Formats: sequence, structure tokens, C-alpha cells
Amino acid sequence: MTAAQVSHRVTGPRLRSDLAWQLHQGAAIVYVIWFAVAVPLAIAGLLLEPRWVGWMVLAWFLVLIGFTVLLRVRDGRRRRAWAEAAGQLGWRISASGTELLDRWPFPPFDVDPKAEVVDVTSGRHRGREFWTGRFRHKVRRRELGFDFLDLHVERPLPPLQVLPTALAPVAAAGYLPLPLQIDGLPARYGLFNGREDHATAVLHPRAVEALADVPAFGFSCEGRRFVAILPAYRDTTTALAQLDAACDLLDLMPEQVWRAGEQWAATQQES
Repeated sequence: MTAAQVSHRVTGPRLRSDLAWQLHQGAAIVYVIWFAVAVPLAIAGLLLEPRWVGWMVLAWFLVLIGFTVLLRVRDGRRRRAWAEAAGQLGWRISASGTELLDRWPFPPFDVDPKAEVVDVTSGRHRGREFWTGRFRHKVRRRELGFDFLDLHVERPLPPLQVLPTALAPVAAAGYLPLPLQIDGLPARYGLFNGREDHATAVLHPRAVEALADVPAFGFSCEGRRFVAILPAYRDTTTALAQLDAACDLLDLMPEQVWRAGEQWAATQQES
């Protein structure tokens, strides 16, 4: 599938990336929400009719169970749809890819030594080798995660991390960004690492046009590493569209950025 085949705008996620991750993982926030609703229900039941309290709390408990089951069913359908698409395109799926952790010498991949890479798919798309999957890590005691897309690059790139603000809570927790003023981007973006002039050079009008029709995602690069950072739990259509957009971003990379990357790589070899 190429960018030309994705002719319609792909809608973005309804929830913030950090909230979606916590809900799908069944984290403590789910139970906090349950108690936040259950307690007022119990109080209301006591004020109206005490014998209703048990039924009202039970009904809300069943809502929580139904919501959890619905998430699991949707996740199963999403996995099957992706596996079917990957099989048709000749891509390979594996349960984990711990060797990929050594490929990324920049935040947030190098922060947590116990981080995991799961649900890895690898293959070729538009002539590029790629690896995509899910990255799980921990910041202090908070479990976080997002999807990644590692694309092969032929030449080194300068250190740079650009993220939409919606992805910052899961991919750059605790980092303070420099806001980027780029006309036409589908969301607010921030610069978390690297030089602002490099970021604005990468996000030139043609690149912005390629990004405008897909849900916002970010990227980290350094040397021969380029990793797109994406919200987790995307459907297959969105994932394929974002894969095309990420390839477009590399295909449209200005020569000045490649030269800056080569200069940066040369200084690293000398030091």
C-alpha cells in the first residue's frame, strides 16, 4: 500500500494517548474511575432507597466488566486484522524483539533498562526495511507505552525528537518541550531534543502536507536510526497510512538535514 492508495483522511484517536494506554492495560486509573462513580451512586441510593444501593453498585460493577471485555474483544479483532494484512504483504510477526532495544540510543528508549518490545512486525515497504511494534517502559512507578516504527535509513541524521503534545505523556514524560510553530500540522508539536532549525527544516510544507491526512505522530532520530513514535491501539488502516506518511517524511528529508547528520556523525567518531 502506498500513500496514493490511502485517499481519505484517517481519523485520529478519541482518547489521549496516555489515557488510552492506561485503560487498555487495566491500570489503577480504571478502578479509580469505578470508585469515583460507585461512591456517589451508593450515597444517592442511601438517600433515595437503601435497598437500591447493592443493585446500583452491582450494575456499575457489571458495566466495568462489560467495558473490559469489550476492550479485549476489540484488541483481538485489531490483532487479527493486522496479522491478516501483514500476511498478505509478506511481513513477519514475532512475539518480541529484545534485540531492537540496542538500536535506539536516545530517550525514551534508553531510560528504562527493563523496557520491553512486543508484538513486532518486520518487513519491507516501499523499498525500506522496517520494524514496528509496541514499546513498554516505566517512568518512576508509572507504566507507559506506545507503538514504534523503526525505518532503515542510508545516511546518518542529527539528534532530533519531535512529538505531538498528545504523545508527550507516554513517550517523553517529564521532558519539557520547545513549542514548534509550523503552519498546517494536524496537531500541536513540540521539540524535545535537537535543534529547532533542524526540526523546521524536516517539517517543510511538503512534509506537512504528507502528515496532514493521518493522526498525529512523532519521531526520534540520531545517526542511522529513525523511529516514528505513534499512539498505541491503532486499527490496521491507520497503521498502514502512518507507515506511508513516515516513509514520505524520509523521502522528503531535505539534503541539509542529511548533511547535518553526517557532520554530527563525524564529530562522534572523532570524540
